[in-house]
Formats: sequence, structure tokens, C-alpha cells
Amino acid sequence: MKELLFGWVQDIAFYTLLMVVVLHVLPEKSQRKYLQFFMGVVLMILVISPFLSFLGLERKLDETYARQTYDQELLAFLEKQRAIEEEYQRHLEEKLYEARDEAEDLKERQEEEENGIPEIHIEIGEPEGEETP
Repeated sequence: MKELLFGWVQDIAFYTLLMVVVLHVLPEKSQRKYLQFFMGVVLMILVISPFLSFLGLERKLDETYARQTYDQELLAFLEKQRAIEEEYQRHLEEKLYEARDEAEDLKERQEEEENGIPEIHIEIGEPEGEETP
């Protein structure tokens, strides 16, 4: 128990020291309030973490975080899958149209071959006005 209490105090002291160093190194004052807010939230979690673990809430907090992270990753995956399926569907439609056009061209060529190209017959006759002996 003494070791847990010492580790807890040590974590808080190290984090507080880290907070002070980061705040002094930060060049822009406009971002300072956001960083202080975030660091304050993390410090509160550090302070109450032993109580959460003692009450068994730490595991529930971890499970809730994991579930939310899983849900977000699942939504992102489903969105990517939908985009890939749409692209694949579009690709298939293009191939289908190309195949249809090729089939129509082939059919036209076959019909032309079956019917044959009409031959043009030119009869060469004798010129008018001239008589053959």
C-alpha cells in the first residue's frame, strides 16, 4: 500500500514538473489556455485514478474508451468499404458498357459478312454513235 501511495505521489509530482516546463517553453501565449485546460484534465485523472481503480471504475472507463474507439474505427472502415464498393461498381459498369459496344460492333461486322458487300456491276458497252464492223 505504501508503494502504491508513493508511486501515485511520484506520478503527480513528475506530471506537475512536466507541466511547468512545457508551459515555460511554449512560445505563443494564445495557445497557453488550451494547453492548461488539457493538462488540468490529465492532472485530475491522475489524482483520481487510485480511487477509480479501488472502486473498479477504471476498468469500466477503459472499456468505454475501447468501445468508443472501436465504434469510430468501425465507422471509418465501413465508410472506406462503401467508397471501394462504389468505385468497383462504377468500374464494372464501365466494363459492361465497353463489352456491350464491342458486342454490337461484332454483330454489325458479322451481319456485313453474312450479307456480303453488294457488288457493283459495270457493263462496258460500245460507245454510242459508233458502229462495229
